[in-house]
Amino acid sequence: MLGKAGWIPQTLRRRMAQNPAERLERRVGFGIAVLVPIFAVIGAVIMFSNEGPASPARKILCTVVLLSTLPVGAWWWIRGRDVIRMPGWFVFYADIGVAMVLFTFVDRGLALHATVLFAVIGIYISYFSRRSVLRAHSIFVSAVIVILAVATYVEGEHDALSVTAQALVGLVVVNSVIAFRAVIKAQLDLANTDSLTGLLNRRGFETRVDRLLTESNPGEAVAVFVVDLDRFKSVNDTCGHAAGDSVLRSTAERLSGAVPAGSCVARTGGEEFTLAVVDPNADSTADPEFAGSTFVESMAERISASIYEKADRISVTGSVGAAVLPVERWRQMNTEDAAEMVHTVLLKADTAMYEAKRSGGNQSRIFSD
Repeated sequence: MLGKAGWIPQTLRRRMAQNPAERLERRVGFGIAVLVPIFAVIGAVIMFSNEGPASPARKILCTVVLLSTLPVGAWWWIRGRDVIRMPGWFVFYADIGVAMVLFTFVDRGLALHATVLFAVIGIYISYFSRRSVLRAHSIFVSAVIVILAVATYVEGEHDALSVTAQALVGLVVVNSVIAFRAVIKAQLDLANTDSLTGLLNRRGFETRVDRLLTESNPGEAVAVFVVDLDRFKSVNDTCGHAAGDSVLRSTAERLSGAVPAGSCVARTGGEEFTLAVVDPNADSTADPEFAGSTFVESMAERISASIYEKADRISVTGSVGAAVLPVERWRQMNTEDAAEMVHTVLLKADTAMYEAKRSGGNQSRIFSD
C-alpha cells in the first residue's frame, strides 16, 4: 500500500477537468437546451397563421405542447452537461410533440414540408444516443411522413406526383442521419483509437471511463490499473522498433483478454497501458478510499501475469499499479469535481505503478490512503 498522491495545482485541476470530449458533450447539451424553445417559437408562428390549427381543441393541444418546451429546455440547460446519452424519454417527447403539432395544421402540405424538422432531432440523436434509438426514431418519422403525404393527396390540392416528390424528399432528409451517424462513429473511432494497437488512446479512455462509471450500478467501484512495460527501451535498442511494435501489439491483445468483457483498455503512452474494470463486489459501506479488495488484488496479479510469456521470442514483463474509484462518490460530484476525481485516481495508480517498478518490476502495487 502507498501514501497520498500529492497536491495538484488548481489551474492543472481545471485543465484536467475539461478534456475535449467533455467540452464537446457539454456544448451539445447546451445546444439542445437552446434548440427546444426555438422549436416552440416556430410552432407558435405557425399556430397563429392561417395554415395553423383551426379548431379550439387543436389550438389547446398545440399550446400545451409548445408550453412543455419551457421545463424541458430548462432541464437540458441545468442537466445537459451531465448527460452522456440522450435519454429515451426526450427522444419520445420530441418525436411525439413535433408530430402532434404537425397533425394540427390545416394545410397538410405545409405539415409535410415541416417534417424536415425531424432531421434536426435525428442529427442530435445520431451523436448523442444509441443506434436502436436512432432506428426507432427513423421508423416513427417515416410513418408520420407517409401518413401526412396520404392526407395531403386526399385533400386534392396537390397531384400524386407532387405529393410523392415531397414525401420522398422528406424521407431522404430525415433518414440521411443514419449514414451521418456512421460517419460520426468512424471519426470518433479514429480520434479515440491508438493506430498501432487498436486500443483506445488517452482521449478515448477518458470518455469511456465516464460512460463506464455512468452505467455502473450503485455501490460498485471501478478499479483503474496503470501498466508500464519493464525495460522496454532495451527492446527497441537491441531488436529494433519493428520488434518493439510487435511486443506492444501482443501486449495489447493479452491485456484485453485478461480483463472481463466491457472493461476499458487503452494505450496511453509509449509503453504504458491503462485499464478500467468494474468491481461488482465492492462494498459501498466500506471506506471508499480502501483499495485492498480481493478483486482488485487478484485482477492486478492477473494483468501482471498476462504480459509475460516464456515462449515469446522477445519476453517482457510489466509493472502494475492500481487504485479504486467509488461510483457513488463520483456520482455525487459536479462535472468538474468528478473529472478531477478520475484524474486523481489515475495519478494514484500511476504512483503505485512506479513503486512497483522501483521495487524491481514484474509485480503489482495497490494505492491506498
